[in-house]
Amino acid sequence: MVSLSWAAIAAWLLLQTVAGRVAFPGRIITRAESLDSYEYVIVGGGTSGLVVANRLSENPKTTVLIIEAGDFDQNEDFITIPAITSGNIPALGGGPRGSKYDWNLTGIPQADLQGRSVPTPAGKVIGGGTVLNGMVFHRGSKSDYDRWQELGNPGWSFDGLLPYFKKSETFTPPDPDLADWKIKYNPASHGFKGFVQSSFPRFVWPSTKNYIKSMLELNIPVLGDPAGGNATGASWFTLSLDPRDETRSTAEGFYTPQRPNLHLLTHYQVTKLHMNSKGSRTAVMGVEYSAAENEKTYSVTASKDVILAAGTLHTPQILLLSGIGDTRHLSSVGIKAVVDLPGVGANYQDHLLLVTAQSIEISINTGNFTNATWNAEQRALYDQRKKGPYTTVGGNVFAFLPLSTISNNTAAIIAQASAQSPEQHLAPNTHPSIISGFAAQKELLTRGLHSPAVADLEFILGDSIIIPGLHQPYSRGRVFINSTSAFDPPVIDPRYLSNPIDTARLVEGVRYARKIQATNALQEIKVRDLFPGPTTQTDEQLAAFVVAGVNTLHHHSGTASMLPRELGGVVDSKLRVYGVEGLRIVDASVFPMVPAAHIQATVYAVAEKAADIIKGSI
Repeated sequence: MVSLSWAAIAAWLLLQTVAGRVAFPGRIITRAESLDSYEYVIVGGGTSGLVVANRLSENPKTTVLIIEAGDFDQNEDFITIPAITSGNIPALGGGPRGSKYDWNLTGIPQADLQGRSVPTPAGKVIGGGTVLNGMVFHRGSKSDYDRWQELGNPGWSFDGLLPYFKKSETFTPPDPDLADWKIKYNPASHGFKGFVQSSFPRFVWPSTKNYIKSMLELNIPVLGDPAGGNATGASWFTLSLDPRDETRSTAEGFYTPQRPNLHLLTHYQVTKLHMNSKGSRTAVMGVEYSAAENEKTYSVTASKDVILAAGTLHTPQILLLSGIGDTRHLSSVGIKAVVDLPGVGANYQDHLLLVTAQSIEISINTGNFTNATWNAEQRALYDQRKKGPYTTVGGNVFAFLPLSTISNNTAAIIAQASAQSPEQHLAPNTHPSIISGFAAQKELLTRGLHSPAVADLEFILGDSIIIPGLHQPYSRGRVFINSTSAFDPPVIDPRYLSNPIDTARLVEGVRYARKIQATNALQEIKVRDLFPGPTTQTDEQLAAFVVAGVNTLHHHSGTASMLPRELGGVVDSKLRVYGVEGLRIVDASVFPMVPAAHIQATVYAVAEKAADIIKGSI
């Protein structure tokens, strides 16, 4: 155990008072500087890991180690500048996804996508997904989180999470330059002392006026502030954007390196949990880690908890490599089961998107970035004054809509969903507890199809695109292993569109995108359907378009679900792994059902709540 002098503690407290952005709150150490034991060892320096490390180390007597496979980013333009880093303006490149800060994983070929494989980005960097994502900072509706509690997790309703949504953020109201747009917000729904910045960019694409008019034309409410629990409708959205310099704000803001009790070890990967079993009791004592395959393995112990924050893809891999998972699967790869927990790696969920392309006639639009002169002028405006289109992403508003709003086939889709048995579209040989868990989820999903308060599809509204996004997927995949090495990638089988209900609703999404295009408001700027094009009309043609074009919104979750054990759960409502002492999980893998939202704000809130749970304050 580390011994902290009062002088060191006093120095740390003094440093915390320095004005401006707080840097990482601990020491970046070499392996040789690592202690033999810490109270908490956190596996993963991404979003949730940094949040929990920050909050636990607020007590200067509590020692915390973070082990992260990646490193800090270098503030490259493709990380910091919104229009570039979002990756949704083709002329400016793909952002950080696919870079050295990405694990660069790809799912296995998908039978329901005609054998197509889908890349699955995940952050290999301090800050994790908050360095890679599209920057949208958004919460789901009350119903999205209330069902977590309904599935057996007391305290995990929207009201139970709202204080933690607020705790994580520093919200900045719209800049005075945006006054003409009359953007509304409710201060009571936001936080003002958190470590992640949430703000509106200073530039609004002119087509936004037409999109807002189109929503009103279609009787879609334009919400004042979706952050308070009613996110069903059209709304402006904030970004994880620092208004002081109009750059990406990441979870690195939770890393404050002046704390002598908080250590960060980069470039090392946890290979296995170190466990001790005596009789019926199994406890995690620490972790093993290494820099690479065939290099020396080291170990560190945790006197209180090992906390997994490795993400939806790697958290189940670590559990499985340690003998925690479905005994049948572990046996198939030659690993002795320590704890039979079939839910490990199961219940994989993701949001799906589908790009529809259009032409537009408006003088300032995202296509202008292909004009070298205009592009250079706007970049200079950003560099010199932090204004203009480089401060934002490809759009400013979106719509989250219930099925009944977008589809005339709602009754038929509900009937089809109701007629399915829970196991009908799950993978063969799915464990009975997983089937029971999905049965409970399916009941909630199908109930939501009836509800005007449940957003079924999102519509991302941009100059050259309208993107329907499926936010209440019925399809369930899994993450598993085919190797005993942590340096081999996990096997990702998302099973996209394995449930035909998902395809049917995306077909309805394409139809509604065309309905938006046909509004008088968009015809004022001469929007025309380019892709899939006017010849794609029948159900069969649209379904084929969905299968050929569907892609991930990068919101993978659920592979270590917070559910009762008999429903395929991996952790309880205190985030403790079933059957194992001293082990918790705090990342998006614990989501029992993915909310209808871009999930980074939810990951922050879950981690903030997790920290209070671990500290015993709730």
